[in-house]
Amino acid sequence: MSFRGLKSFLSLIAFVFFATLTILLWQAQNQHERQVLMHLTETTAEQLRIRIEGFVNARIASLELLADRWVERQPPDFSQQRFLTFSNALFRHYPGFTAINWIDPEGYIRWVFPKEENAEKQGKNISAYGNAAYIATIERARNELQYALTPCMELFEGGTGFEILVPLVHDGRIQGYIDGVFQLKRLLDVAVSREIFSAFDLVISEGGHIIYPSMDKCDPASPDYDMKIPRIVKQVNLGGKIWNIQLAPTATLYTPSLVPNFPFLAFGLALSAGLAILLHLLLHRMELYRESRDTALYEIKERKKVEEALRENEKKLKETLDELSAANVEMESFVYTVSHDLKTPIVTIEGFIGALREDFGQVLAGDADKYLKYMSDAALKMESLINDLLNLSRIGRVTEKKTVFPFGTVVKGAIKLLQPQIDARGIEVHVQEDLPEVFGEKKRITQVVDNFLSNAVKYIGKDNPSPRIDVGCNEENGQKVFYFRDNGIGIEEMYFNKIFQIFQRLPAAKRAGDGTGMGLTIVKRIIEYHGGRIWLSSEPGKGTTFFFTLKDKDV
Repeated sequence: MSFRGLKSFLSLIAFVFFATLTILLWQAQNQHERQVLMHLTETTAEQLRIRIEGFVNARIASLELLADRWVERQPPDFSQQRFLTFSNALFRHYPGFTAINWIDPEGYIRWVFPKEENAEKQGKNISAYGNAAYIATIERARNELQYALTPCMELFEGGTGFEILVPLVHDGRIQGYIDGVFQLKRLLDVAVSREIFSAFDLVISEGGHIIYPSMDKCDPASPDYDMKIPRIVKQVNLGGKIWNIQLAPTATLYTPSLVPNFPFLAFGLALSAGLAILLHLLLHRMELYRESRDTALYEIKERKKVEEALRENEKKLKETLDELSAANVEMESFVYTVSHDLKTPIVTIEGFIGALREDFGQVLAGDADKYLKYMSDAALKMESLINDLLNLSRIGRVTEKKTVFPFGTVVKGAIKLLQPQIDARGIEVHVQEDLPEVFGEKKRITQVVDNFLSNAVKYIGKDNPSPRIDVGCNEENGQKVFYFRDNGIGIEEMYFNKIFQIFQRLPAAKRAGDGTGMGLTIVKRIIEYHGGRIWLSSEPGKGTTFFFTLKDKDV
C-alpha cells in the first residue's frame, strides 16, 4: 500500500474509532438517563401507593371510630346533633370527605353533613341510586356487620367516587349506617402532592375500567397514548377494594425523541470528523517532508558521481538544504498552528460552558450541569492530547463544595415565614445574637431550622399562658451545640427514640395538629449527613429542647 493510500486508511480508521467511542458514550448516557427515570417513577409510584392506602385506611378507621363512639354511650343517643358534632370533627381532622350521611336500617338517608351542600339527599332512599353494586355493598355491610366499600360510581353529589358504609350495631341489632362519601378527584387532591401531578401522569383503574385519568394521553384508548413513555403499575388495596395505579413521567421529566441527546451525538461525531481531517493533514505534511528528504539524499549522491559539476552540485545542495531547513521550520510552524487552531475552538467551548453556568445556571435543569461537566471534561482531555506538542496542560475539574454561611440569618428567615402563626398564638421568640457560622448545604440546614420552629409553634399548647421559643448555641467540649427550646406540650421519655422513626407520631402530637410523621426523621438524616448528631430533653407539660451538632469545615 502506498503512503498516499495509507494516509487515507489511517484517517478513516481514526474517524471510525472516535465515532464508535462517541456512539458508545451516547448510548450509555441514554441508558443511564432511562434507568434514573425508571427508578424515580418506581419510587414515586410506591410512595403514591403507600400514601393512598394510608389515607383511605385512616378515613375508614375514623368512620369506625365515629360508629363506636356513637353506640358506646349509655343510654344510647342517636340524635341528629350528636351525628353533626361527630361529622364536623371528622371533616376538620380528616380532610378528603365529600359528605358523611346517616342511613337508617330501612335505607333512608336521614341526616347529611355538610347539610347545606347535601340537603337534596336528605330523606331519599338508597334504592333511588338504582345501582346493584351499591345495594350489594350495603347488604354485605349488614350481613357481615363490618364496613364495606362500594365500587367507584357516579356519585349523587357529582363526579366519580365511592362510599364507605359502616354499620351501627347496638345490642346485636343494626341501628343504621355511617356513610362516608369520597369524590375521587377531591380525595386525590388532598392525598397526593401537587408536585406529583406536575411531574407525572396518573391513571387509576378498578375492575378493568379507568376511573381517574389525570390527562387524556394517559388513557390507552386515546390516540395521544405514547407506548414509548415508561410506565409503572402498582396495586392499591383499600380495605379489600383493589385499584391499579399507573404512573408515567410528563414532559417535564421525559420527552420522547427519535434521537435523544442529539446535541451530544452531533458534537461527538463532528469532533471525530475534525480529528480525522487533522490527522490526514498531518500525514500529508509528513509525506512532503519525506519527499524533501529523499530529494536531498539523491542530490548528495549525484554530487559524488559528477565531480565536474561539484560547484554546481554544492550550490544545489546548499539550496536543497535551505529548502529542507525551510520545510522543517514550516513543519514546526504547522504543528504549532494546528495545535493552536484546534485548541481555539476547544477553549471557546469551555468558555461557552462557563458562560452557560454563570448566566443560566439558575434556570438549567438538574442534569444540565452534569452534561456540561461531561462536555468540559471531554474538551479538557482533548486539549491535553493536542498540547503534548507544546508542553501545556490546562486540565481542570469543577467541584461542588459546601459553603459557610451565618446560622442566624437562616433562623431569622424561618421566623419571618412563620410570623403569622407566631403572632396568632402570641408566642415570644428569643434568638441568641451571636449565633456562629456553619458549614454545609444551606438549603438542607434551612430545612432543619424550618422543621424545628414549625414543630415548636404547632405543639406549643393551646392553653399555654406564656408561650415561648428560644434558639441559641453553646460550646461543649470544644464543639458547638445548637438548641431549639419551647415550653409546649412536651414529650414523654419513652418516646425519645420513637419520634425519629419514620411515620411515627405521638398521641399528644396527633391531638395537637396534623403531620406526616416524617419531619424529625428527615431532620435526623440531614444532621447525620453533615457529620453531626441530634438528641433532646423533654418533660410532658413543660416543653422540649432539641440539641444538634454539625461537622466543622474540612481542613
